[in-house]
Amino acid sequence: MLNDSLFKSIDHHTRTPKAYFDKLDNEFNFNLDVAPNHSLLDMLDQNWHGNIYCNPPYNNQKAFIVKAIDQLERGNIKKAVFLIPSRTDTKLFHEIILPKAKEIRFIKGRLKFEGKQNSAPFPSMVVVFE
Repeated sequence: MLNDSLFKSIDHHTRTPKAYFDKLDNEFNFNLDVAPNHSLLDMLDQNWHGNIYCNPPYNNQKAFIVKAIDQLERGNIKKAVFLIPSRTDTKLFHEIILPKAKEIRFIKGRLKFEGKQNSAPFPSMVVVFE
């Protein structure tokens, strides 16, 4: 029997490791983190500007990715950088991420998210849209 905890997240949101966020921020110079915590889902109702960073809630990744693509197409943002689970077998990956991404970086090893005792039970990737 498979361990369901490998495929589900009770929390649905984890905070990006600070050192990893800082590395990305130094490269992309973020103006806005659109999902710093799971209570800010109202960010989906606002316009975004500049270069945005997003580590979306696991149970709402598609909405944040679709919103970023929309904001890019409207010219509101220049770049959108996402930290998401590397699930390359999904419809989301093949139908939205792969056709629209400027760059996909697969992270070697597993990240240890802020406030968590263990590393993530899944690999992660950084997806850049512009």
